Amino acid sequence: MRILFVSAECYPAAKVGGLADVVGALPKYLREHHVPCDVIMPKYYNDWILGQEVENVYHAGFHLGWDYVPFTVQRAINSGLGYDLYFIDLPGLFDRPGVYADPFGGYYGDEMYRNISFQRAVLDYLVGIQNPYDIIHCHDHHTGLIPFFMSHGLAYRSLAQTPSVFTIHNGGYQGIFGWDAQYLLPAYKSEFAGLLDWAGRINSLGSAVRSSWHWTSVSNSYIDELTHDGFGLTWIYNEERWKATGIVNGIDTEAWDPKSDPLLSFPLKRSIAKFKSQNKNSVCAQLDLNPELPLHIFIGRMVYDKGVDFLLDLFYHYLSGRKDIQVIILGSGLNMLEDRTRGLQHMFPDHVRAMIMYNEQFAHHLYAGADFIWMPSRFEPCGLNQMYAMSYGTVPVVRATGGLRDTVLPYRGETGNGFLIQDLQLEQGFAALDGCNHLYWNNEEMNALRERNMKIDFSWENSANKYIHIYQNLLNR
Repeated sequence: MRILFVSAECYPAAKVGGLADVVGALPKYLREHHVPCDVIMPKYYNDWILGQEVENVYHAGFHLGWDYVPFTVQRAINSGLGYDLYFIDLPGLFDRPGVYADPFGGYYGDEMYRNISFQRAVLDYLVGIQNPYDIIHCHDHHTGLIPFFMSHGLAYRSLAQTPSVFTIHNGGYQGIFGWDAQYLLPAYKSEFAGLLDWAGRINSLGSAVRSSWHWTSVSNSYIDELTHDGFGLTWIYNEERWKATGIVNGIDTEAWDPKSDPLLSFPLKRSIAKFKSQNKNSVCAQLDLNPELPLHIFIGRMVYDKGVDFLLDLFYHYLSGRKDIQVIILGSGLNMLEDRTRGLQHMFPDHVRAMIMYNEQFAHHLYAGADFIWMPSRFEPCGLNQMYAMSYGTVPVVRATGGLRDTVLPYRGETGNGFLIQDLQLEQGFAALDGCNHLYWNNEEMNALRERNMKIDFSWENSANKYIHIYQNLLNR
């Protein structure tokens, strides 16, 4: 069987969050199981994509309202990714440096038009190619209309018997727009219009859950959460629960191997304690911090969903009374949270570093050098940072939600692998910090936990087998 992943992101071509990591890694593991899997995505004009040698494999166009939209499908040559990566070049729509926003954080504002154009180009390409795929696997709302039009689009009848799989990486974003934009959609069987509609508007995510042959999300706990509070789609998730599977993401253990990571100055050799101390000393030397103190980090998007506001409050109140920890915050996002992070460094210049940027190499350094990583997310479908961190000997401190609850178990000496807080309350944050301090100053316990965590298998092996099982069952139908 041949699988096609359709996604707005794919690492290393274009990354904003965990969606890119999953789409960039899972195809390699599927191919190792003799399941050919390709990826198709928009062609952004960033350095990585523009640096690829490509060949044109398909050219066509379609009418979008009153506009004619030409597009070209290109295949990356010698990308070294382990699978075929295809770009859809849509002039004037995706030929921009950012995925959703410009380099200064300003969102482009034409997301609906761009997403519909991308999906229509994918559908036209699937109809026009000589060697069709056996399963189309769509990811997040940017591709959510594809399952519906595969089944009910008048121009796509040849795809009606091709199974579609849809994966929710973040149910908070749904691709909603009004019926006044229906003229942008291709013709479809009108009696099925209800599969597009939710609460009087077109909902791409809701349509995908209803129209796909099978839908998944990136942890069992997250599916359970969606069936109780689905951001307005709770009824749909419960109604379609019979065809859903929760599969925790894996991580690319080739890219995230402390023994061979090319981004590290001090890869792991024999001693885990030496590996951690060397990398911590390097990070602290670069940022003029004290390597003797516990080093707490946050890496990610600076938004309220990630609990960054809570984390800033927690560190402010803690450091106002005690000066026995160091903090590094790496990421970018909302201007207000970025400014508050800079303010925290200004108030505690000997203990806090605000790194308002995206820097993949330094992120690897932090995973290797830190003692604790914080993920106080308000919701987290799966989360990958906690798995990266444990693979590099950094202990996670997380809120018990979604995939964080599935992968981080409370530390109790001989069992567990991290610290969990149930609610974003300062008292619970202080308790977690106390637990971290107790563990840090007990070298024997700390080293034992690091060693245990670094042995956990977070690879895609198990998850890939579960996806293959879904694919096989759909084809048997």
